[in-house]
Amino acid sequence: MEILKDYEKKVLGLLVSDVLSAEQLNSIVRDSELVGYEYTGSGYFLKIRHWLLPKERIVCSEPTVIGEANNIICGFVVFIENSELVIECHSWGELEVTEDFRNKDVQVKPVTIEEGRFVDLKSMF
Repeated sequence: MEILKDYEKKVLGLLVSDVLSAEQLNSIVRDSELVGYEYTGSGYFLKIRHWLLPKERIVCSEPTVIGEANNIICGFVVFIENSELVIECHSWGELEVTEDFRNKDVQVKPVTIEEGRFVDLKSMF
């Protein structure tokens, strides 16, 4: 059974492309070990481990990546440290990320958010 959902693989492809090569990412996606999963009530943290992941702390938050499923809008950040990677998924709208969110058909895309301007995230999907 695969650890990562297809949309999470896309999130990683968008957020870690400056840190990991496509070959490294493919190996990490294919061969990682699940370390933990925590649902927070408004999102989740998914932690995996792989020897190819860097030891030094790296935070990957650009480009801005959002996901949407059933009118639930979320954002993502990736943290890498000590050969572990954490995907943080957090609510970005009126509706909270539900406990079963990972089982939904989540659509993911990078967005450009201009500073100081209101953006209707629902209109992006």
